[in-house]
Amino acid sequence: AGNAIAIVQSADPIKVITVRSTGFDPVAAEGGSASVEKIEAAADTGISQFVSREVTKLDRPELTSAHVIVSGGRGLGSGENYTKVLEPLADKLGAAMGASRAAVDAGYVPNDYQVG
Repeated sequence: AGNAIAIVQSADPIKVITVRSTGFDPVAAEGGSASVEKIEAAADTGISQFVSREVTKLDRPELTSAHVIVSGGRGLGSGENYTKVLEPLADKLGAAMGASRAAVDAGYVPNDYQVG
């Protein structure tokens, strides 16, 4: 996609350099086709059923539409610290609350707080 130039100094006796050109050949301008096959849906076996749908309503802005987001990560150390440190700030700013994937994976907050 472009040129890359680097000037590197190294005192190491062995140097490993990798240069990769474009990874793919250009696609052909014409040709190629795939068949379309119609498959009938299987009959309902009755082993599962819809139970309910619950929408969580928060007292703060939705993360997806918020103008301000206060977000924290695993460095907070616990879900309790997440709440104690970030909630007052988010309340003052009228902000949504977010969290890193690491904080979500650690169980500090639910998945719907994840940003990035």
